[in-house]
Amino acid sequence: MVRHEEVSDDLRAKILDGTYPAGKPLPHSQLLAIEHGVSLSTVSQALATLKAEQLVIRHAAEGMIVQPPLTVVDLVLHGPHGHGPLPWAKCCERSGTEGAMVTGKVATSKAAPDLAVLLGVDVGDEVITRNRRATIGDTVVRLDEAIYPHRLVHDTPLTRRGQVPGGVYRALASAGLEPHKVVRRVIANRQATDAEAKALRLVRRALVLTYEQVIADREGTRIELMRFVANPARIRFVDEQVAL
Repeated sequence: MVRHEEVSDDLRAKILDGTYPAGKPLPHSQLLAIEHGVSLSTVSQALATLKAEQLVIRHAAEGMIVQPPLTVVDLVLHGPHGHGPLPWAKCCERSGTEGAMVTGKVATSKAAPDLAVLLGVDVGDEVITRNRRATIGDTVVRLDEAIYPHRLVHDTPLTRRGQVPGGVYRALASAGLEPHKVVRRVIANRQATDAEAKALRLVRRALVLTYEQVIADREGTRIELMRFVANPARIRFVDEQVAL
């Protein structure tokens, strides 16, 4: 483990156990450097990590101020319908907070090679992309995109902006495309792009959780590619009641 990770781990533990209470400043960087036997640049890297995790915030006069604990929402990936994830508002309710899913633009584009492989379409085929943002209160914590082969959904509500009456899966089923199984699910992490960091209110190059899922109907036709990035300080991925 590199030194700045050792420092950030120690400070994080002391914030979480109350050694450094919410609303109070952390010790000055010079004191932290002496205490941990590291350079000021190493301390700066450690503090940047804590800021990215929204555990501290910089105050011009007082330095790094410890923030009150943030509500973390358990995002259930395998919901009762078996395809997941559980609706965002329900996840927020279960976690004791309020949240909303806001639908953004709906766009038609040409499938790039990687997307064509995932959806089982030809490169250049038209796809429909629906963009959404999940919020806790007024804070955006997740950026979503759901992508569909245009030829399958062109005459369904999925091509229109706004919430889909009855939900996306019901609209797919009504079009003869009832979701049946998850054929691919990948969970990972990476550095946020500048646009993602801005939307999620993270520092530049902060780590985000990533999720990718492809579902198919009973005939094996791939009908939806879902991708999203999430603030790891606000969302935890959970599976429940999954048959073995």
